[in-house]
Formats: sequence, structure tokens, C-alpha cells
Amino acid sequence: MSRVEAFFRHEHDDDPVVLTNAGDADALVDALLSESFDYSVATLYADGRPLLAGLPDHEMRIAVNAKADVGGIRYAGGDNQDVTYVPGAISQRDEMFYVYATHGEAWPKDSEVSIEQVRRAVREFIENNGTRPTSFEWRQWPDDVS
Repeated sequence: MSRVEAFFRHEHDDDPVVLTNAGDADALVDALLSESFDYSVATLYADGRPLLAGLPDHEMRIAVNAKADVGGIRYAGGDNQDVTYVPGAISQRDEMFYVYATHGEAWPKDSEVSIEQVRRAVREFIENNGTRPTSFEWRQWPDDVS
């Protein structure tokens, strides 16, 4: 298991949430579910990974919509710094977005997954030192979603 830092509130810039095990992964998802929708996305980085131009070589974002009991999983990294997501159900919302620390971000219309899948992705991310979780199908992030 690795040490992962999670950020979803402004104060986490100086004091991130630290995750080291499956219980911490579940606690993070539970914390997001209890927040307002303005804090529905968390960004995760594993310590000890290489840096590229001073920045982490990877990033995983998880998102939750507590009212709909769904979420999303996005990963950036690898040799080409590809941005990928886990495809799921097609959202019934007119606009598919979540909010990272009060800043809205669009997500692919077909990216709604279960909260249990979000939990599993965070657990795998911790267990595998920040590599992209392998128990999911991944799709390239669409160019028309930004």
C-alpha cells in the first residue's frame, strides 16, 4: 500500500486528506457524499511517484452525486499522459458535470458509475501506488469535454 493524498476542499492545498488503506478509501468517499455538490470531486496523488516538470506523473479524480447515488472515475497518466475515464450509464442530467472545490467541470455523458465502483477504484489506486486501477474498462476522455 502507498500513501495517497486527496484534495477536495481549498484547505486541502496545505493539509491534504491522507489515505493508506481501504478504510481510508471508504472514508474519503463517505466524506464526499456528505459534502455539498460544490465539493463533489476529489483529486488523488500517490506519494513517491516520479515527477514530470515538477508535477506528479499521474492524477486520479473521483466524483460523486449523492442524490443520484452515482459517481465518476477519471485517470491521467502513463507514458503519453493520456486522460481516460470509466464508462458507465448515460446520465439523465441535461448537463453532465461535477464540481471540484467550487469549480464546475464537464464529464462525459456516459461516465456515471456506482458509488461502489468509485470506492473500488480508490482502494486499487492506494494498493497499486497510484497506477490506473486495472479492474475497469477505460475509455479515452473525449476532446469535446473540457
